[in-house]
Amino acid sequence: MKPRLFAVIAAIVLLAGWLWFGLRDRHSGQAPAGSQEKQAAPPVAAESVIKDNPAISPEEPQLVRLLNQALVTFRARDAAEIDRTLAQLNETLAANRRDPGASIAAIVAFLRTGKDAPTGKGFVVKQGGVLAEATTLRVYLMDWLGQLARESGDSAAALQMAREILGSFQSADEWAISLRNVAWLDPASRGYLGERAVAMLAHPAWQQRPTTGMLEAFDIIVHAEALSAVPALDDFISRGNNPSLARASGVALHRLAGESPLALASLLNARPELLSAIPLERAGLMAQADPGEPEQLRQMEAYLLRPDVDAREREKFLRSLIQSGTFVSHNLVTPYRPPETPTEARARLEVLTRTLNGWLRDPRFGALTGELTGLGVTVNEIVDEISADE
Repeated sequence: MKPRLFAVIAAIVLLAGWLWFGLRDRHSGQAPAGSQEKQAAPPVAAESVIKDNPAISPEEPQLVRLLNQALVTFRARDAAEIDRTLAQLNETLAANRRDPGASIAAIVAFLRTGKDAPTGKGFVVKQGGVLAEATTLRVYLMDWLGQLARESGDSAAALQMAREILGSFQSADEWAISLRNVAWLDPASRGYLGERAVAMLAHPAWQQRPTTGMLEAFDIIVHAEALSAVPALDDFISRGNNPSLARASGVALHRLAGESPLALASLLNARPELLSAIPLERAGLMAQADPGEPEQLRQMEAYLLRPDVDAREREKFLRSLIQSGTFVSHNLVTPYRPPETPTEARARLEVLTRTLNGWLRDPRFGALTGELTGLGVTVNEIVDEISADE
């Protein structure tokens, strides 16, 4: 692969990596400051925390016993014992996947006690939106509750629990898993999820100390195509007083532009005040529209001709057209998107070449001839290099 192509691809990968892994600082595996919001209660004796529940079958004593013991073990904060208990819980819950009714009932019964304890771990999402690490025992159990309910189709109790949690502002990490569980279990919930995501962004205490779970929950904005969240994301980036919120907002906006390019481009053209304080960010978002789609092309052209888009912003927009803008990550709800292949890049850039040639022939863009010609030369060189390497 030739130097120019290497440089372009390296720049794109480094940019996406810097933004995304700045959001996910998980080197130590420990929860960041503020991620464990509830104060752990003092150690308790190993009494049963789950009252008699007819929905819990007598064949499930091991899980009930493990949940009771986990509360005591986690509150003692012995890392080795916590790991051992988590392994036992994982094994027991996994063994009941085929018939999880009793496990679901036991988890719901425990969650209704309100008891909790920290795990000493982070909030880490792995493939498929499940957690590799959970910050508290309750978050851990909510993660399993969602998995078991989705796999079995027995979703009523899990959905009710998730919506109850989303009705108050007790824990941002619990909100993150509850939002995911609703998304998993109720396909018609996008409007509700968008409204709850906006409420999460507006909660003052969570704005001051955003947890990793809250930042991961920005994925719900992308899943729900929650355009009503854009003003809040704009505000977090523009103010810049909380780097974590600003980074997560930038990632969410770029992923929203990638998943819903026409909707976001239309919004930004209809409301020119949005992102006006950060015009280069706006340029990068508009550049994710697909010029091969007529409606998206019209939004791109309307933006390019806007009087409030100055030369600096326009240059950023045109340069950003070369990039794919894809974030590679595991998310709570939205699917994993693999990196763009060279074949896909060539096809995308060939569409861009045809678009640039059309703009050069269009008298509306006469003042941009120099910029468009220079960009066209660069795009053609990259396409030639990709073709030579295939």
